[in-house]
Amino acid sequence: MTVDRLSVDLPGLDSLASNLTSIRSAMNATRSTLENYRGQMGSTEIEDALGDFEHGWSDGRKKIDDNANKLATMASESAEALRQVDSNLDAELVRASQPADEGGRGD
Repeated sequence: MTVDRLSVDLPGLDSLASNLTSIRSAMNATRSTLENYRGQMGSTEIEDALGDFEHGWSDGRKKIDDNANKLATMASESAEALRQVDSNLDAELVRASQPADEGGRGD
């Protein structure tokens, strides 16, 4: 007899949400990161090229940021919802296992 069981790595979902949020923060800080190194790259051509790249990929970055934000929210909300379901199931199992004279149904 095969028993299928649902197993979800809740700490993994939390970690995914946190990592996506960190990635978004780092990705959205590229302009300020580049500004911090202005004058230290040895060539204004390099600085200009990096600035052009950073400016040019803002549309793509916006799409990535939006998707990463949605995924982080889904992962976090999924973990929370699954924890709530687990808690509700646990409470119901405890209640159902009590004898009728202790508040259980006694069915």
